[in-house]
Amino acid sequence: MKIALGMIVRELTCAEKLKSFIKNASTYGHTLDCLIVAHTREHDPKIEQELREKATLYTVNVKNPKFCKEQMQKLGVPEKAQQTLLNCPIDTKKGLVPYGHNRMIVVMEAILRGADILIFVDSDVTAKVLKKTPEGAILEEVDFFGEHLKHLKNGIDVTTGEYSGYNILPPASFDGMSDYLYGVKKGNMLEFWQNSNEHRSIVYQPSEVIASPSNKILGGNLAIRLSAFAKLPPFFSSHYTVDDEMYLCRGEDTVLGFEIAALGTTCMDIGIYPLHDTYDNYPVEPNLKNDVRVQERLFYASTGWVGRNPFFNYILGKDPQDTREFQRKHLEKGLNSLVKYTSNPMYHRVLECFDTSWNSLNRYISEFENVTEAWEQFKKGTQLV
Repeated sequence: MKIALGMIVRELTCAEKLKSFIKNASTYGHTLDCLIVAHTREHDPKIEQELREKATLYTVNVKNPKFCKEQMQKLGVPEKAQQTLLNCPIDTKKGLVPYGHNRMIVVMEAILRGADILIFVDSDVTAKVLKKTPEGAILEEVDFFGEHLKHLKNGIDVTTGEYSGYNILPPASFDGMSDYLYGVKKGNMLEFWQNSNEHRSIVYQPSEVIASPSNKILGGNLAIRLSAFAKLPPFFSSHYTVDDEMYLCRGEDTVLGFEIAALGTTCMDIGIYPLHDTYDNYPVEPNLKNDVRVQERLFYASTGWVGRNPFFNYILGKDPQDTREFQRKHLEKGLNSLVKYTSNPMYHRVLECFDTSWNSLNRYISEFENVTEAWEQFKKGTQLV
């Protein structure tokens, strides 16, 4: 099986993370046939050359994915489908591109390069897991690729897993925690967050690795047998704008995870939790009350969740009006409490983001339908169907 490693960055300015994954594969006897790095800004040619000395590297400028376009034309993919799949809104100042579009650029590049398996890692994820020992927390290297591949080779279509490290919800304690979580559709995290003063919002690799069927996928710890896309829809997420600022909707992996379960595609949680350096500052504990960087990280996660939820609720078949009213009522209360807790009024803006995103639902649905139709044309052209 030809294996591609995929990563999405805004700019390629450091080779260390990718080199660490290349080294991990080599340490455990696995061959990565190619690296596919999607980016929105110019990258350092010296970094690119450094990586080329270690592995076959394909860099893809998301604003102009030349190879994808050339191959689609050769395969006779209709021009309209090409435009839909390759062109997207880009915040050129920040280099922001909707998450779903970024992932699909990598997926299509991998398919067109002849890969059989695509393994996604995020730029803030490592091939080591965080373990708790009597002496304290340690980072331990694991056979990251091997754990994914052993299930894929046994016929599983998709493999994924959780992360170790600090959760996106930092340690906190305020009266409106439940309202906030219900407002952003994260109610399943309530017990975890309420107990964060005890565990400090840090997750460790379980001592016993247990694989289990799953319908939840995480995009930074994910492997896909590309032939499974014959029946799968594309990754999808959108964006919205408030006061001339583009916000990205999260959840392209959440939506696909739901579709995987609905279509009967086999998915396995491999039980390996690679370290996710959520705040780019591990092992420093995130301080929500006093650290503006931590506050901003949670703010943009919140704007991504409220951006995701209208479309995700549509996919789930929930009543849009009832769902909107329920989430908004709780969100407003929760944000008021969060503002008091952090002394940061920027969280009030999340409610405006919530309303803007819900008002964009019809656009999201139309975009998804257009992308799905174009994806079917791509699959026909590549004989993936």
